[in-house]
Amino acid sequence: MPFEEKIICDCGLKTISQAVEIFKETTLPYKKAKKLVTECNKTCCRRPLMVLYNMVQFGEIDYEEIDFLIDQRNDR
Repeated sequence: MPFEEKIICDCGLKTISQAVEIFKETTLPYKKAKKLVTECNKTCCRRPLMVLYNMVQFGEIDYEEIDFLIDQRNDR
């Protein structure tokens, strides 16, 4: 499965590519933009989402790093 199609957070069931599009289309700060992706207030996916949000803001996305952060979360 390509990195872009991996689910970034089980809460909202959005893929990394869907999260990228959501973050690109919003001017909201991270905390509110995160809710558009996760559809919840939990912090379970905080690290990969925050890193992805910052990558989108800076215009360079490292899908391998996001994949690694998601896997780290799942290993806990």
